[in-house]
Amino acid sequence: MKKIFLGASLIVLITNNMQAETVVADRPGFSTGTYSVQPGNFNIEMGYNYTFDTISSKNDTQEFPLFELRTGITENIEFDILTDGWSTTKDFKEHSTSDITIGGKYRLVKNDRYNLTAMTLITLPTGSQSDFKIKNISPLIGLLWDYTLDETISFFGTFQASTYRDEKRIYDFQPAVGVTFTHTEKFASFIELYTIIPSSSIVPTEKVIDGGFTYLLKENIQLDINGGIGLNKDSEDFFGFGIAIGF
Repeated sequence: MKKIFLGASLIVLITNNMQAETVVADRPGFSTGTYSVQPGNFNIEMGYNYTFDTISSKNDTQEFPLFELRTGITENIEFDILTDGWSTTKDFKEHSTSDITIGGKYRLVKNDRYNLTAMTLITLPTGSQSDFKIKNISPLIGLLWDYTLDETISFFGTFQASTYRDEKRIYDFQPAVGVTFTHTEKFASFIELYTIIPSSSIVPTEKVIDGGFTYLLKENIQLDINGGIGLNKDSEDFFGFGIAIGF
């Protein structure tokens, strides 16, 4: 799931009382940005994702619209609502609606050089293929960080743990690390490496390297394109694009 939601220290501007303020979008990428939306402001972040099945191209899937609504509660706290939208196979013969996730962030440390943020998400089994029972709720906790080396390079990453119910309850650990390159005031790129390590051998470990580009179209609109390559046979390749709008 987190491969969809993602964001890695890439710039988008939003307006607050007609004054532009720099924030970090949560998309694209696996890692989530450390910055929170300011109180009274909103971010809408949407995207499209195409995943390649490594065994049969007939099982390639498309997801749209990947959607995240972020709003600031206090200077250090934001509230988020997320969903992967509608999922369909390559030939549109099978489709389903995705679960809804709610949660937020709390900024623990913030300064010009480095930032540290806690994140909590709870996925509710509301999708068309989910059984809406308390036991099927899936929580996730994460610790997000970034470190600015200079005006053009910054590092970022996350340590996440989640649990969900499959045939039995599965626990996993999701570390990620990456680097962002700021090329101009409007154009940036990133590359990251992440892995998802499950507690049970019945679920394969995923290892993926992904990256992408962002472009600041207007003060409050960021466009992006991203893609990933699985580093083992159990990890899928994907590409996508999206938009982040602040107001």
